[in-house]
Amino acid sequence: MMPYREQIEQAAAEQAVDLLAYYDGPDEVREHLVSIIPSVAVQDGKLCGCTAITYRQDLSEHQWNALFRDIAGQYSDGWGEGFEQRDIEVDGGILNVHFWQPDGFEMIPIAVSSAERTVPERPRMELAGHDGNIFAILGRAAKLLRENGQNAASVEMRRRVTHCDNYYKALGIISEYVETELSVPRDLPPDPARRKKEKQHGGEAR
Repeated sequence: MMPYREQIEQAAAEQAVDLLAYYDGPDEVREHLVSIIPSVAVQDGKLCGCTAITYRQDLSEHQWNALFRDIAGQYSDGWGEGFEQRDIEVDGGILNVHFWQPDGFEMIPIAVSSAERTVPERPRMELAGHDGNIFAILGRAAKLLRENGQNAASVEMRRRVTHCDNYYKALGIISEYVETELSVPRDLPPDPARRKKEKQHGGEAR
């Protein structure tokens, strides 16, 4: 699947939703979760389905297994069934991608603690030359983030922009994720509201 990585990444990003909205497991697990975002990632040279799980507090082994079962159910039925019905145009034809298989399906957790996590460098992008088309600007920024291995950031940026009611606010949001003429340097003190929100996110697993 690696030759079709870019097309699959784009399709997954465009159709990605927060699976926490559909979580049907124990409340004791839900209360620790912030978001469950599907995407794709390269693991050991192979293109794999990826789920970025942001949580406030770590789960027990029993709780993680319950969460994995719920995500597997979403991949085999709900979101995954909808995604596999999406036609992805590639050279030579149409591709349909399945996140779940009846045989050989396995979820491999890769934990990243908040202490170990580093902030990826923002890819650079000039706003000039897009003729004020916010959709062209958003599409270009999302593509740069995916190429930089920041799929979850691409999904989050798209979600925030699509719920924004102002062109200039949208440019400001995009400029938080990619380096533009409007970006605030990262060595400046962070916005207090955003810092408070980030402190509530205890970690992330993929």
